[in-house]
Amino acid sequence: MRLIRDMRQILFVALLIGTATGATILATQNAGITAAAEPTWSIAAVGDSIMTRQVRSLENDPAFMGLVKPIREADAAVINLELNAFRLWDFKGYPQAENGGNYEVAPPEVVEDMKWMGFELFNHANNHTTDYGVEGMMETWRLLDSLHLIHAGSGMSAGEAAQAKYFETKKGRFALIGLATSFTPMSRAGESRPDMKGRPGVNALRTTTFNQLAPAQMADLRKLVKDTGGRVPESEQASVRFGGATFVAGPENKQIGTVNARDEDRILRSIRDAAKQADFVIVYSHSHDIAGPEDLSPAPAHLSAFIKKCIDAGADVFVISGPHKLRGVEIYKGKPIFYSLGNFFMQNETIEPMPDDMYESFGLGNNALAGDFYDARAKLDPKTGLPTSYYPAEADIWESAVVVPVFQGHKVVEIKFYPVDMGFRMPRSRQGTPRLADPAMAKKIVDRLAKMSTQFGTTIVFKDGIGVWTEGGAR
Repeated sequence: MRLIRDMRQILFVALLIGTATGATILATQNAGITAAAEPTWSIAAVGDSIMTRQVRSLENDPAFMGLVKPIREADAAVINLELNAFRLWDFKGYPQAENGGNYEVAPPEVVEDMKWMGFELFNHANNHTTDYGVEGMMETWRLLDSLHLIHAGSGMSAGEAAQAKYFETKKGRFALIGLATSFTPMSRAGESRPDMKGRPGVNALRTTTFNQLAPAQMADLRKLVKDTGGRVPESEQASVRFGGATFVAGPENKQIGTVNARDEDRILRSIRDAAKQADFVIVYSHSHDIAGPEDLSPAPAHLSAFIKKCIDAGADVFVISGPHKLRGVEIYKGKPIFYSLGNFFMQNETIEPMPDDMYESFGLGNNALAGDFYDARAKLDPKTGLPTSYYPAEADIWESAVVVPVFQGHKVVEIKFYPVDMGFRMPRSRQGTPRLADPAMAKKIVDRLAKMSTQFGTTIVFKDGIGVWTEGGAR
């Protein structure tokens, strides 16, 4: 009997050991499956594209192709299309009385060249989307659709403009949602109603900025308004309008910004839906108001809060263009926020012809042509012939980066920053074309970007001619 009991005990122990070992092996296998299910993927992202000249002729230019290579190698590439694209003399519409600061238009061939470079995803929500009206916007859609390119951020209604657009790849399904906080009033898309169709335009996030004044400054403002014949409310706590701005009373002097709740809800709902429908979600915003006056100016609190809500809703990366200048990078919950990628193509000095409105604004008559207008706008120095005004006079406008974040699942693990030189002080005919910066310029750009990113706790190092961020720190 004892022998039988001993044998049963031995068998029971063996069974326990076998079960435990099997469970360990199964757990290990499942962990391997889970790890394997987290795909590695990448995107290439750039800033504003104001492109008026074809670039395929540069396919043997090593510096130009040094940027094309990482764009093509990424699993998807996104750009802000800050122009209308059609052949002007075939166009049935008209330049509008309202524009985004210039009338941005280019021949269709430039979009074909962007596709040749490797760009498949286009943000189409910005302050130039309707420079040539709804007709110009729709003509640009037709071109993008004919080239099988994905574009987001504009539509026949606010709902359609906010929709994610999808790009299918061997790595998975990418969703792009485009929006703008910088837009012309006429370009904002309108919501549909049961009894009224929506308004075509861009996916706009309306923002409001109030100027808060401390008691002493508020008292001075109230007196100034009265002295200049204006009216002020009887209550000293009531807001005051002056010079087109709103001022409210508070304990200190500062600006307070808010985002429109209805616009925010529409955009967040679209992101949540895209996160269910796609493997990877890219949100791209055109936002002049993100930059601040200095390199180290923090992003406005209301926009920073909105961006983080977008990531919480399911965005994997948030890309910003608009200020025409680089700004810092923040990693929030394992997702990158690029606060501004500056320019990528900046060929806005070779847009022609231009509507009469632009010539009139500089006192130029009908005998003046495009070159005369750009000379007048740049206020050329009579001695040196160099620009003293507008973008041609600002060096940092012509420096930026192609960014390539690499993800493991939904967490960024590496970002490469390819420094871009667009040719400050080059002749107008060659200025604005991106090239991989030479070593000295590359280090200058990366060091500046690294300095701007330190406020977010992001460490970027200069290595082998480019900037690098890694999840575990520099290697």
